[in-house]
Amino acid sequence: MKNLVWKSIYFWKKGFLWAAYLLFAFYIYYLVTSSEELGAKLIFGCLGVIVLSIVILFEYLKNLYEKMIYALTVECDLQKAIALKGTLKKKDLFNGFKQSIIIFDSLLLLDEGNYEVCLEHLHKNQHFFHSTLDYLFIYYHTQMYCYFFLKDEENLTSCLEHLLKLKNVKKKQLSGLFSWHEITGIRYFYQNRNKKCLSELALIDKNRLNNREMTYLLYLKGQSLLKLNETSEGYRVLKEAKRIGNTLAVTQMI
Repeated sequence: MKNLVWKSIYFWKKGFLWAAYLLFAFYIYYLVTSSEELGAKLIFGCLGVIVLSIVILFEYLKNLYEKMIYALTVECDLQKAIALKGTLKKKDLFNGFKQSIIIFDSLLLLDEGNYEVCLEHLHKNQHFFHSTLDYLFIYYHTQMYCYFFLKDEENLTSCLEHLLKLKNVKKKQLSGLFSWHEITGIRYFYQNRNKKCLSELALIDKNRLNNREMTYLLYLKGQSLLKLNETSEGYRVLKEAKRIGNTLAVTQMI
């Protein structure tokens, strides 16, 4: 029911936008046909074509971007996401999605299991990631998972400290990109406090998670259960993570 509501809102917005574009096209047509001077006709016609071309290109690229994000976060299909990213970069003549692709690449490299390359990518673009609090949060959150899978406890601890400092920032300045319970859960996991880890993970609102995020959550939960010798439930949870995680590298560790 919730998905149906959001889809309805999405399609309503799309319909409203295209109706506005169509209205603009009719207005330009009216200006061209009602103008008596040839110069005015050419000016209105050229301006209309240019504006509509840019708008249609943007909508096309935006649609590609949304499909790319959906492929990664919901379908968890790495190859499809990579193919869509290639098309987007090729068609993005004005580099309007350059910053979005920088963020996307950090998630993609993590999901591919290229943790060292992902860390290099984050370092290379650290000036960009430090430009807003949300980007900074993504920066440290992605680092956190890289160090987690690399079993680099020293850098993971440092990364968690940076993330927890952001927790004190006013909520209006930082959107709820990720759950603090997830971050605290990872900290407990590395402290071998697995019951505390599971307690934190249980507090996460699962309805807000996409399949990609759920896969990482279930992986962490499954590993915690195995450490507590709850093997039956642990393997069941990991099997579920493998099912919804599709081609994500984390599913190959199960």
